[in-house]
Amino acid sequence: MSKGVRTRRVSAKDIAYKQLREKIIKCILEPGQPIVEDELAKELEISRTPLRESLQRLELEGLVSRSINGRMNVAPISIQEVKEIFIIRSNLEGIVIEDAIDNITKKEIEHLTNLVKILKLIVDLEDYETIDNYGRQFHEYIYKVSRNKIAVKFLSELNSLINRYRRLAHKRIIDTKKSVDEHEIILNYIIKKDKVNAVEEVKKHILGSMNQAIKAVENYKSSQPEQIINAKQKLF
Repeated sequence: MSKGVRTRRVSAKDIAYKQLREKIIKCILEPGQPIVEDELAKELEISRTPLRESLQRLELEGLVSRSINGRMNVAPISIQEVKEIFIIRSNLEGIVIEDAIDNITKKEIEHLTNLVKILKLIVDLEDYETIDNYGRQFHEYIYKVSRNKIAVKFLSELNSLINRYRRLAHKRIIDTKKSVDEHEIILNYIIKKDKVNAVEEVKKHILGSMNQAIKAVENYKSSQPEQIINAKQKLF
């Protein structure tokens, strides 16, 4: 009986975590927004205990912050954080791609090639969700091929923060064709086993995403005063 209860609690916690994480990454719960536990618990149809456990996990990931009075908010965004996480990611991916080149098999090259082919086929559809999905698969497969468990662990821990900024950046009009072309260039250097250029290209690709994220943060912050004024007007 106790085991059954425990399983349900873990399940509720995991479901709450995934749903809240998605809401934060997609900016449905906006940066800096106060977290009202009673409202969230009611919306997610769970008790406050698994909700608090999921919030603690999100706090560790940097998606939720706790104020001095103990209240929780969606973590704010900043240009400084953008620079830190994307620069760290670019250096980690540089390490990972070198290891991938050492370890990659013919079959794995074929898989990466197929991912790039799919990206090139769908780029004109302007379907960001699908393009982003296959682009993410491309990078994550390189992680897998590298067999570098420590670097991949650190990259995985950065993913939640990175995805939130990437989501903000892709609300802007971006050159998806350029991004797809960069994946193809990276692949060609991997096939040639050209570590120097592969590292240089993957870093350039990621720092390009960083610049888009910085612009997105600037746009988001500049739009806030107007949004706050409108929100106040609705109260009266």
